[in-house]
Parts: sequence; C-alpha cells; structure tokens
Amino acid sequence: MRIIAGQRRGHKIDGPKATAALRPTSDLVRESLFNMVGEMMPGRTAVDLFAGTGAIGLEALSRGAEAAIFVEKNRESVALIHGNVARLRYQDRAQVRLADAYRWVRTHEWAADQPVAVFLDPPYKEYEDHAKKIRELLDQLVERLPAESLIALEAGRTLDGEILPDFEAWDVRRYGDTQVAIRVFPGPEGEEDAESSDSKTGTEGPSEEAGNV
Repeated sequence: MRIIAGQRRGHKIDGPKATAALRPTSDLVRESLFNMVGEMMPGRTAVDLFAGTGAIGLEALSRGAEAAIFVEKNRESVALIHGNVARLRYQDRAQVRLADAYRWVRTHEWAADQPVAVFLDPPYKEYEDHAKKIRELLDQLVERLPAESLIALEAGRTLDGEILPDFEAWDVRRYGDTQVAIRVFPGPEGEEDAESSDSKTGTEGPSEEAGNV
C-alpha cells in the first residue's frame, strides 16, 4: 500500500492482509475516490471512520486536509494506524481514537465553522448484519455535519439504495466489486462546493461504471 498523491506521494503504508474484519481499500479505489474529492481536502478535517490501516485519512492529509481523525475499535488496527501516522510524520495533524464508530458519531460535537470530509469504509459484513445501524449513522451525519462538508461511503458491489438518506443527493460510482457513494453538502447560501467541477464531485478516476446504481 502507498500514498497515491500529494505531499507524501509514493510513501508506503503498512497494512495486514485483508480479512473479513479488515479489508483495506485498494490503491485503485482510493485513487478513484480522491480523483473525485481530492481538491476538496484543503480547509477540511478528514474523519476516517472504521479506519483500519488509516490509509484514507493519510491520503487526505497528503492532499492538504488540515487535520485527520481516525476512529477504529480494533486495538491492533489502532496500533497500525499510530505506526503509519509516525512513518509519514503526521503526528501533529492526526488524532487516533480507539472507539466504536457508531458510538463516536452519536457523541461527537462538530464545530459549526469547520467543514469536514467523512470517509466510511465499514467491513462489508456490516452491511449484512447491521444495515440499520449504518443508515442511522448516515442520518446523524446528514443532520449534523457543518456546511460544505462531504461524506464518502465505500461498499461492496451490491449497495442497497435504502441505506442512503435522500438517495438522489448521492453520486454513486462502481469500481469493479466496490461502490463509492459521495454526498457534498452546500455552503451557507445553498450552493454546491465551488471546487466541484462535475455535478456533485470533481474529475472521475478510473472506473468500470459511473452513475447511480
């Protein structure tokens, strides 16, 4: 695994082999995701939920995010994130939280004047076992995130549209067996983020299919 672009481009990230519990986002999917939202990172805090290796939050930092919060409940994964943060020398801009993502979102106080980029990559089994909890988590984010924030959700090939609040507001793209759903929130005057150049998101990366699926 490696950082795709930005300040730490090409730097390697430690990561275990993928398992049912820990399935790191592939470099291809991460590149495609950040081709869409990478230009939106400056001025935002990245929040990496179900952080795993921390690759998503680290990529966001490399591309200019002001800070990153990593939320992960597995102690071994948290240790891995700490190691990757140190390897890339981002200790002064990173916070690592040993916490359950669902509980953390319920209790976290969002600063009204600080837009965030929230990335969610739950284990795919969560969609089978806890789809209702994921929907509730997304509902909470939609209701409480500051203006000009964004949400990026990663899921498997089959993504139930019912899990996304106000489905038509999401830009859903497929990359092989992975789907990514992105929602960008308007600014205080109700306009889409000025940096968006393509409907809801920026330039599309390598993709097998694009559009709502």
